[in-house]
Amino acid sequence: MKITAYVSIAYSNIFDDYDKIEIKTLLNNIPSKSALEVVGHFSAQIHSKERDSRRQIEFLKIWLARLPNSVHKRINELILKLAKESNVRINFINNITNCLLSEHILANHNSLDRVSNLTPEQELDLFKAYLWCSQQWTDKLKSKENRERSTLDQRAAFLIRMQFPYQELVEFKDFRMQFIKATFFFKFCESNEVFAEYLKIFYSEHKVNSWEEYLTFLLNIYIRKFEELKTSSITKINDDHKLVQEFVRQYCVDVADFKMSDDFLSLREKPVYEIENNSFLFLNLNLIVDKIFQGVQFALSKALIKNGARYKGVLIQRFDHFKSIYGEELSEKGLFYSIMESTFEKNDYIKIDGNTLKRTLKDGEPDFYIRDKNKIYLFEYKDVIINAQTKHSYDFKVIYTELLKKFVANRDGDAKGVTQLVNSIKKIQNGEFNAVDEIDKDNVIIYPIIIFTDYTLNIAGVNYLLNKEMRKIIANRKIDSRNVKNLVLIDIDILVKFQDLFRSKYLKINNCLNEYIEYTTIRTPEIKQLGTFNMFIHDKTSKLKDYTPSLLFTEASKLLSKG
Repeated sequence: MKITAYVSIAYSNIFDDYDKIEIKTLLNNIPSKSALEVVGHFSAQIHSKERDSRRQIEFLKIWLARLPNSVHKRINELILKLAKESNVRINFINNITNCLLSEHILANHNSLDRVSNLTPEQELDLFKAYLWCSQQWTDKLKSKENRERSTLDQRAAFLIRMQFPYQELVEFKDFRMQFIKATFFFKFCESNEVFAEYLKIFYSEHKVNSWEEYLTFLLNIYIRKFEELKTSSITKINDDHKLVQEFVRQYCVDVADFKMSDDFLSLREKPVYEIENNSFLFLNLNLIVDKIFQGVQFALSKALIKNGARYKGVLIQRFDHFKSIYGEELSEKGLFYSIMESTFEKNDYIKIDGNTLKRTLKDGEPDFYIRDKNKIYLFEYKDVIINAQTKHSYDFKVIYTELLKKFVANRDGDAKGVTQLVNSIKKIQNGEFNAVDEIDKDNVIIYPIIIFTDYTLNIAGVNYLLNKEMRKIIANRKIDSRNVKNLVLIDIDILVKFQDLFRSKYLKINNCLNEYIEYTTIRTPEIKQLGTFNMFIHDKTSKLKDYTPSLLFTEASKLLSKG
């Protein structure tokens, strides 16, 4: 795993008055509409391409064209300095700075008329504002940085602390996976008596007649012609599409009611800005993609809370309450099981879901069990989200404590994730699983796996540290570990994305797990031990250009036929 550092250009790299300047002063004389248009344009250009160094240089050239020579000189000096360092790349335009600057523009919104071209003075002030925002968030990382990274544990802590706050914004969100998960989600809502009623509230709140119509509107917002350096960030919706206009306006930010927050909550809820009548500017395409699946859970919970919906007689008042209902009624019983059955449908494996296991084992069962001859794969599914306060603590101890609560044991000592897997391993070795599957307990090889949904967990070091926790628990409980493989964390999007390859046996779960475990136990270079399964599987399939799961085409064609 090659580690590349992406260095953002900060205000102090180019200008000498960072401690004296105020962002509000820089933005005062720039029309807010025009400033947002510039940021929205650059945001669209880097969607899926933020780490393209050539493109980053092009962005710099575009902006520098109207800036003073003194700025050119300082930029050139910085580029030459960075060019001398190995594995360092410039990251001028990025999603984090885009969101932060958009928030400041909205919080200091003015009524100046939108202009087609800013003056050189306005261009300079907007450039300064951009670099000021870059320095704001990069300084937060530096202030908590522990430069001692001599051990692998310290390197893992460093990567987690540095990447946790903004991981999901930095990485490209693949709308295809979100769309497929959304169709799974809505279909199970329809099939569930409780959620079928909740959907009626959702439809009324969002002024749609069906979830198919809702997804069609969302896809119409997102899908556009992605051209190099020319991707449009503004869509004009004519009056003959009133329903689409009304739908999009639900996601338009209200500048009078806008509030800034560390996790960009207001932007996440409303990532669109009506720049002119019926003309809509998309502030961040990653946040639009979130609306397709992850955002729909928030949208549904918000509609239920607003309309006084109840579950088993109890008023739904918070998102975490909704999530527990969702998990109880749908999440593990619906989305996860369906994806597992679909992914491994054509394999001659013994497959048993958690509901079936529970009826026999009574308690302590994994969420899914697969056996291929003497190889047993134990799956725990964790549909949990690490809260914003933890992510933005910039404190490894705070972050790791939360990871332990979510994936090892909670405050009450209840088993979670890792501990649940260890419990299942113990049951297998005790012979308890023979009640559900005839196995030779003394000759099985066990693969413990956690399937997760929070993209933030795709950070180097998380899998490494949780595997250490698992090994510690196994040792403390004196469980035979000789045939227990290392823990592997897998993003559920990986199963969704590559399900065709698993079904066709182009990818085999055993080969993938063994290769990844071998990859992360190599001693030289040691840093490979911190690698993620996400990195590994994308490297393994990198030769498959433009691969798209067939389920996307199947579901999209159904959607279009109904439209």
